[in-house]
Amino acid sequence: MADYADTDFLYFDTEKRSVIGPVEWTKTGNVKPLEKKSAAPAEAPERRRHGKPRKEYYIWGTYRSLKRLYNLEGKTKREESTQTLDSAMERALQEPYWNSTDITTS
Repeated sequence: MADYADTDFLYFDTEKRSVIGPVEWTKTGNVKPLEKKSAAPAEAPERRRHGKPRKEYYIWGTYRSLKRLYNLEGKTKREESTQTLDSAMERALQEPYWNSTDITTS
């Protein structure tokens, strides 16, 4: 899956968690919706649906957003800037936000 750049727009199958291919565009600059292939209907369902079966489409997005949402390149840990309570209290005592010199009074 590393064949794609982070800025590439791609269709994505959420069930298989795989990239389908690059996004196709219309002449007006909109994305062409890529319809999913319908699965065979279940045999003797308990409830019958009336009307036509609903069409489903693949989602699309940039490779960067898809790999973050669906962990495509393995599990990645996001770094959080955390500090201990003691260090936060010391900093709060030394630099209270309401005594900031950046704030101008009117």
